[in-house]
Amino acid sequence: MSRLKSAFNRAMTVLQGAENVVCAIGLSATTLLIFAQVVNRYWLHFEIMILGDLALYCFIFFMFIAAAVATWNETHVSVDILRAKVLQGKPMSLAIHRVAMVLLSIGILCLFLPQAHKFLLRAIEYPEYGTLVRWFNTSWLMGTFAFGMILVLLHLLVLAVRDVKELRALRSGREGEDA
Repeated sequence: MSRLKSAFNRAMTVLQGAENVVCAIGLSATTLLIFAQVVNRYWLHFEIMILGDLALYCFIFFMFIAAAVATWNETHVSVDILRAKVLQGKPMSLAIHRVAMVLLSIGILCLFLPQAHKFLLRAIEYPEYGTLVRWFNTSWLMGTFAFGMILVLLHLLVLAVRDVKELRALRSGREGEDA
């Protein structure tokens, strides 16, 4: 069991690293493409329209993966004011809140997964091509959407296991204090 847990932790570390690399490359590529488009359009007065399409594709791709990164880092996916103000100094209440938020997020995500699956199947069955580059298949964006949703679910499940373990540890610690 320890080897399996260790292998899973290594796989998650590699996955998180890959997600970070994809997001860094996507953000850099999007920024460079938009900068090149602005320079070409306003300074050189020579518009290369494909730069806008490529910037959009890069942006969409890395944003779907960035949702998984944000989920894993627990940033920008929850309302932190409740935790910061109301639950400060209350570890048991904070642990219950975290478990509840992760379970609620998993439930909501599970409502969206069937639709993401439909989008994926539609994209595979009916390819759509770019407006300026007629041979460029843009249907892979729907595949990226489904893949990003699966990554978010994976990260939420890992967070749920961690938070439930923390809640159990707090409960067993309180039971020990009461005895």
